Amino acid sequence: MTYSNLQITYHWLTAAAIAAMAASGLAYTYDWVEGDSIAFHQIVGQILIVLLVARIIARLTSPPRHATVQHARWEQIIALVVHIGLYLCMVAYVVTGYVSASGLRDPLLIAPVNQAFARSDTGELILEAHFAIKWVLLGLVSLHIAGVIKHRFWDKDTTLSNMTPTFRKE
Repeated sequence: MTYSNLQITYHWLTAAAIAAMAASGLAYTYDWVEGDSIAFHQIVGQILIVLLVARIIARLTSPPRHATVQHARWEQIIALVVHIGLYLCMVAYVVTGYVSASGLRDPLLIAPVNQAFARSDTGELILEAHFAIKWVLLGLVSLHIAGVIKHRFWDKDTTLSNMTPTFRKE
């Protein structure tokens, strides 16, 4: 697939936001830094929500063109499953994170959900789901990166150039 420059920008901004979320989530969990890493986590999480909405709209309104490199059917199926999984997982991750953050004493959210709900037994299950989804997301991101490495170094094809802003081969 070949993607528009806007979709490429969304891809890399999403990757950066997820990396920032992972780092700030770990910093909060393990007290790696002094300060309010959970505040940063909430702010970046809301940016990620906006990015995901924009990215999904861009994907639906401007589907990518088929690339010049033809891949085996099994590669196409794996890529489709991983990409759909990534989108579903990212959406589930930000939704569960948003509900969970709403239960904090002073959430830095634009419109937090009901705090009583966020702190209820259901809210606790949503928080647990948020923690579990991070492992699924990590697995899917790892598969995605493994695919990139395969195409770049094993197949030595131009698949990676479809998602880089420079050296694009049309």
